[in-house]
Amino acid sequence: MYIFCSKALADALNIKKNELQKMPADAQMDDLYAWHGHITKLNGKNTIILMNDRTMYSLIFRNRLPRNVDKFAELIKEAIPYTMEVGGFNNPEIDKYMSEVGEIIFAEKADRQMTGNLTRMFLDMEYTCDRWQENESVQAEQAAFENNGIRRQGKEYVKPFERMLDELDN
Repeated sequence: MYIFCSKALADALNIKKNELQKMPADAQMDDLYAWHGHITKLNGKNTIILMNDRTMYSLIFRNRLPRNVDKFAELIKEAIPYTMEVGGFNNPEIDKYMSEVGEIIFAEKADRQMTGNLTRMFLDMEYTCDRWQENESVQAEQAAFENNGIRRQGKEYVKPFERMLDELDN
């Protein structure tokens, strides 16, 4: 699984530029297991969003965020099934996705469209972020709400939850 980090997220996780894997533009990978990540402040607290490249399904992290790559990779592997379960996925669908996750690789890839989608989500969350769980790092309730909203992907509008469900059913 690939996590494409913004410069801000790489700095927050203490990842040096030479430690990020370089991805050529023509690299072959399954977009279902590729995520873009960014960190910014929302309501005065650092908040990380990981957005799936193919489905725009998102994971949201806040409170007691890890400061290194290894701990964040562990947190991601815990957050995916938890967020999917809270969001309404069944165990067979979660197991199907998690069986293909593999090692988490932090990489660098400039995809301006995904960066724009992340920025749009942060702007939207300024108005919808009333579901924060102050004692949890993984914000599954807020993510479930955001994943059931409408997002623009290219020239079409999608619901990330439905798009992820369709991908897992295929």
